[in-house]
Formats: sequence, C-alpha cells, structure tokens
Amino acid sequence: MTAPESSVPAWPAGLTDATPLPFALWRVLHHVDGKRSAAQVAELAQVTPQDVGTALAQAAAWVGRAAQRSQPVTDAAAQAVTQCVIAVVGPMGEFMVDDVLDELGEGATLGALLSGVAAQLEGAQVQAFVRQLRARGIA
Repeated sequence: MTAPESSVPAWPAGLTDATPLPFALWRVLHHVDGKRSAAQVAELAQVTPQDVGTALAQAAAWVGRAAQRSQPVTDAAAQAVTQCVIAVVGPMGEFMVDDVLDELGEGATLGALLSGVAAQLEGAQVQAFVRQLRARGIA
C-alpha cells in the first residue's frame, strides 16, 4: 500500500493511540491526521511519501495481528500453535499447549496461549517459536 503524494492518508481501521507499534511506525503515524497530504506527513516525519504508505500498511498488519491475538482460541488455532511448538521442542510441544490451555480455561485468547507457551521456552526457542508462528501468519 503506497500513498500518492497528493492523497490524504488516514490511520488504519482499529488503530488507536494504545496500539503497540514499533517507534519507526509511530514516528510516521504521529503526523497522520486526516488533513495532511502524504507529502506533508513525509516531510514532517523526515521520510519519503512512499515510506508513509509503507508505514500505514505495516500498521494495518499490526492491528490485524492484535485483533487476532484477542480472539478466543479455536481448535484450528490451537492445532497451528501446537505444530509451531512441536517444530521447536519436539513431541513435548503438544503437552505444553494442552497444559497452557488447561490453565487458561474457557475463553482463552490466542494472545494468552502464545504468552503461556513462550513462558515455558528458553531464549533461542522463543525466537524459533516466533519464526514458526510468523511463517503460519499467526504472529
């Protein structure tokens, strides 16, 4: 998604001031007010107008992932997370996911499941787990 220089960019739907985004994105989005053109935003943020479009697209992706993490865990999501953990730690991954889901109980969110599983992993394993999740479009 690119923003032509004359267009007036707007925040992606669902983005709020409380949405956690990397500083590089907030540095651009801080100047997006629904009135300034992409060129004006780019000048204020000291980036190119194309960078404004890229930042908006990346922010939309972050919003989508945040919304996904707040959803209840479905059987398909639990299975996908299980496959990611198994790829990192082997067959014990299935038990790790089951244990976390048992601890969380009914209404567990995907974010809580991912946090619970990640808490049981070591540094390098967490990185590998995140790579597996990203490859499946989960994180």
